[in-house]
Amino acid sequence: MAKADVSQMAPQIIAGFGGKENMASINHCATRLRVNVNDIEKVDQAALKKVKGVIALDIRNGEVQVIVGPIIEDLYLAVEKAAGGGGKVAEAKQGKKTPSEIFGGFLMMMAGILSPIIPALIASGLLSTVLTVMTLVLKVDATTSPTYAILYNLSQTVFYFLPVLVAYTAAKKFDTEPILAAVLACFLLYPGWVEAAAQGGFTSYFGLPVLRTTYNGAVIQIILSVFVMAWLDRLLKRIIPEAARHFLKPFLLLLLMSVITLTVTGPLGGLFTDYIYAGVTAVRNVAPWAGVPVIILLSTTIGLVAPGFHLALIPIATASLAAVGYDDLINIWFFCCTITPGFISLAVALRSKNSTLRQIAFPASLSALLGGISEPTTYGICYKMVKPYYAYFITALSTGVLAGLLNLKCYAFGGYSLTNILLYLGPNLDTANFRNAVILVAYMAVMSFVTVNLIGFDDSVYNEDEEAEKLV
Repeated sequence: MAKADVSQMAPQIIAGFGGKENMASINHCATRLRVNVNDIEKVDQAALKKVKGVIALDIRNGEVQVIVGPIIEDLYLAVEKAAGGGGKVAEAKQGKKTPSEIFGGFLMMMAGILSPIIPALIASGLLSTVLTVMTLVLKVDATTSPTYAILYNLSQTVFYFLPVLVAYTAAKKFDTEPILAAVLACFLLYPGWVEAAAQGGFTSYFGLPVLRTTYNGAVIQIILSVFVMAWLDRLLKRIIPEAARHFLKPFLLLLLMSVITLTVTGPLGGLFTDYIYAGVTAVRNVAPWAGVPVIILLSTTIGLVAPGFHLALIPIATASLAAVGYDDLINIWFFCCTITPGFISLAVALRSKNSTLRQIAFPASLSALLGGISEPTTYGICYKMVKPYYAYFITALSTGVLAGLLNLKCYAFGGYSLTNILLYLGPNLDTANFRNAVILVAYMAVMSFVTVNLIGFDDSVYNEDEEAEKLV
């Protein structure tokens, strides 16, 4: 879609939200414009759905997600500019929330924090693919090539400095100082602390016991710390006189948060992360094949009413990559639930004679198979006709079982598109694992075509779209 079209979409979308005064905050992920609104009743859902370029809407717990696909970055900038910029538009109204709303809010919070970081993680995965090609195809000696060494450093940078990226996006989410939050994260990665942490045990800071531990790759610890930082920031604003606030607040905020992070939120977040990883390990030990299909089952049922469910679990993948050098859960889940929709769309496109559906299905297939983005298939095809969703569910779940039985591993983040298939080969050329990944891709292709043709679908729901196009 041309940028001119995106600029035309922006005012229509803002109007559909009831004006910028009804938009409390705006954000985006890979395919969706995420808007928290003050009054959901003022949102004109019908008008938003009619905006050319909008695939679908998803509304949960006061957040409206406008699904548009790959044009999201241009659209976000256009909407942000037209609405006032800064990601925050109007003051959000607070109200009493139910437990389900609180849980949904937590998932959306995690999604809002981690979504902007996904492109960096994907880039890191592609760099890992380049390194694999260098050693496998170009026969580059990884132990002596300076280019290989530098590219390797670049591929690992996002994971080592992940706390800094998370601190910045979390600060934007919690409405505190992004630069100070980034400095706090940098403090935890400073060489002096890293050297001390390597010794293990405890040290002291202002007389308080401090666990010497590393924070490279940390996520939960930083989010928890920045959450406390936002609360402390608001407190200091109230008690420090305005004349001294400019220089005194940053000093006190950073000093106090260094103490709180090292003594409380850092170790506590680390403990939480360790328990999550221990739970995943326990499932693997009891039934190694069960982890992936269980999470696929959850994501395709409960996960449908929990926005941000998949993004909230990314810390498990980053923790696994940092601990053992591979991920055999989150990336494998994404692998099954992204490549499968690509083949579902292709099967639908080849069987259907409906021109509108085919115009949706072919690009949706390429988006999933090569771009790792399944929303066009999910919302534009599976949810609209329903029966293709059953084909998707059966294929993805059975692929997950096979992936678990084969103990499939992904050696970097981003192994959920065909362009990143070499991530299953890894830096040490795990040919058996790569062969299994290729087998599973072939299985998804065959199973998608079989289930789509056996279950069938009714593409007459697209006839209204065809008529609307003729009237334009």
